[in-house]
Amino acid sequence: MALTPIPQNYRNNVDWILGAYTDAGVSFPNGFQKDAIQNAVGARKTNKWKNWRCDISLIENAHGKYVVVEDSGTVGLTGKNTPAEEINALMAQGKTLPAEERLSRFTSMFNSGGNTTGGGLFGAGKSVYSVASQSYTYYYDSLREDGLYVANVNKSGQVNFTAYEGDEAKKYIFDNTGLTEKKTVGTRIIIESPKEELVDSINNGDIVPFIQESWWIIIQRLTDDAAITVNGVKVEVPEDIKNGTHSFELQNPEIYMPGYKVKHFGLYAFDDGDNRWNGISYYRKGMKIGEIDIKEIPKKIENKFWGFIEVDEQWEDDLSDIEDKVHFGVSKGKKNTATYQHLKNYCNNKFKANLIEWGYIKDKESEDKKLKDELKQIAEDIQDLFDRLGFEDLGKGPQKADFDVRWQDISYPVEDSERVTSGDTIGFSVRIKSSYATDKRFEYKLSVVNPLTGTVVSSIANDKITVQSNTVKKIDFSHTVSKQNSVQFSENRIVLSVKVIGSGKEKRKELPYFFDIDKPDNTREAVNLVLHECIFPTENSRRVNFGEALRSVSYLIENKRNHVLDYRLNVSIHNASDPTCPKIVDIASFTGTVEPFEETVTTPIDTIPFDQKTYEPYLSEGILELRARLIANADDPQYEKGDKITFYHYKIFLNSDEKNGKNDSFDVQSVVAPEDFRRSWHTAGNGRTITLNVGHVAYLNVSDYPDVQHDYMREQMLKQYVLLYLAEGKYDMFGEQGRDFADLEPQEAADQVLQKIESVYFQSLR
Repeated sequence: MALTPIPQNYRNNVDWILGAYTDAGVSFPNGFQKDAIQNAVGARKTNKWKNWRCDISLIENAHGKYVVVEDSGTVGLTGKNTPAEEINALMAQGKTLPAEERLSRFTSMFNSGGNTTGGGLFGAGKSVYSVASQSYTYYYDSLREDGLYVANVNKSGQVNFTAYEGDEAKKYIFDNTGLTEKKTVGTRIIIESPKEELVDSINNGDIVPFIQESWWIIIQRLTDDAAITVNGVKVEVPEDIKNGTHSFELQNPEIYMPGYKVKHFGLYAFDDGDNRWNGISYYRKGMKIGEIDIKEIPKKIENKFWGFIEVDEQWEDDLSDIEDKVHFGVSKGKKNTATYQHLKNYCNNKFKANLIEWGYIKDKESEDKKLKDELKQIAEDIQDLFDRLGFEDLGKGPQKADFDVRWQDISYPVEDSERVTSGDTIGFSVRIKSSYATDKRFEYKLSVVNPLTGTVVSSIANDKITVQSNTVKKIDFSHTVSKQNSVQFSENRIVLSVKVIGSGKEKRKELPYFFDIDKPDNTREAVNLVLHECIFPTENSRRVNFGEALRSVSYLIENKRNHVLDYRLNVSIHNASDPTCPKIVDIASFTGTVEPFEETVTTPIDTIPFDQKTYEPYLSEGILELRARLIANADDPQYEKGDKITFYHYKIFLNSDEKNGKNDSFDVQSVVAPEDFRRSWHTAGNGRTITLNVGHVAYLNVSDYPDVQHDYMREQMLKQYVLLYLAEGKYDMFGEQGRDFADLEPQEAADQVLQKIESVYFQSLR
């Protein structure tokens, strides 16, 4: 007996598309437009857009109602008019029709591939036209680039033995649909009895926003003679998609890591929530595929941003391998691949970096982070002081920031209180210090902001000034509080924004006041994380070379709460020489518990080796960060399982020496060491560090008074900075007039050091 094809239920074979759209969380019209336009995009002979069009329209005549998808500026259904039986025989043998046999490919059911100019590879393809029809029927005709006109039909999987050609084809289309032949080179799909959901979306224009979001990148690249249209109306890119409060666009392609290159990245934030689209999406060959998983989105920007990313061709090809069948995201179980993880990590890093710059993420996420930032600011102030006093450099290092902005001479109506009432005046000065080599124009704005909503309540000042090279400009202001310019019975903040005109660089400062209310007690229970021990190959140096290792790395976790802490600590190393700081390798993960008001030291990591094979693909020399992240491992009254609690970042210098200069003369760190009698100490040499003991009773005694505590830390740091000069042999600042410090008697030398400390401290208060 002769073999015959297995009987199939065509409708069941194509209805999977409906389920796939549902699984992707999209409507049928949205899925239809993407697959239909993608087919037209992929029908181009080259990547050029000249004279290319894709027209989606609804037509009603005496024969019925039709949805028509027509492309122009393509090559049409080229190739031999092969009988259906021959095509079936070839496919039964597992053969794939060549890419140029477009007519035979379109006539067959499961023959895909060969698409080099569009985003589709093995997706819904032409089957989407069947499921778009209530009768699972569509006609198709094509004027080919060789001048031949062909036509055929697909009725629930049944096609004519061969396609009609020439006048017969024209008559066939007209007799069955009432439409005249296609006059432009390309292909036309005529869907019989289209689904009402699709008809409605075309009639009322609901399909247009779907097209705009899926194809805006291509639409904006189209030449004047090219277009996507709906019912004859050209689809345009909305003018307002980038008109947000903040925006960032990658100016030049950048390599995320070897083999992974980003071509375009954009991020747009809308404080008023007027963004059309949400989330960050990745686009392949100009077509939106799916959204990137973004973590840790602040409430104030949730659903108020959108962004996009395009990567190079090789990365796109790798992404296509893990894509779902309808081009709306990543297939289940494929998100753990390196291809997607690199994409996700890049977008998350860019997202967080921009949100920090724009002020959506504050550096007060934990008490530990707050302390670290405060110490860094004090260190900057002290080093500026030593600069003004004319002390010599301890060592050359990175350049200073281009400009610096600070509050000065702050005066509230009542001393030691930030409470005000109507009619009270707050006085303050703004200091702008420019380190630019040339004179610069700055724009500054002073506004009153409601911190609960982030909205501007009133404006205090808005002006532009010129600050000469390497000079300081000081401007005095006063703000008289009233119900018209402030929110009564609430916290208000005077927000200063200073921008460099022409560069986009901006710095912000905030000054709080409390209108007819007392300042609330913001003291909250905290969990602190610090590096307890880390032994480097060379004492007093944070340099490691290939083949060397860190030893005995452990962390101290302090639970300053009345709840048991069930934690997970993840330790990893990141490439801090890259602005996105990508992770290179995971080091360890610990779990454990800490009782209320107790502390614990983690089990030491014996060694962290720096082998060339692991690190050289990322960098051969530069800065690494040893990162520890503390995460809640169970729910408690303050945290839910999985919440990020706090973190600790520690710089390591790979195959390079740590650089030091006056503006970066030392690192500052804190340790909890209540058993140590020292309030602070210093480490001289390559690993120049000032350490503050935040477990000392003297520090804890002022913990309820933040301003006093700040002054305490500043005094300790200043003292240790003076002693660093002594430890490194910089004796000139200590000698009596006419006498060398080295020649002084011990008591005289001690007196001189103490006098220098007191003198510098006194001058710091002036």
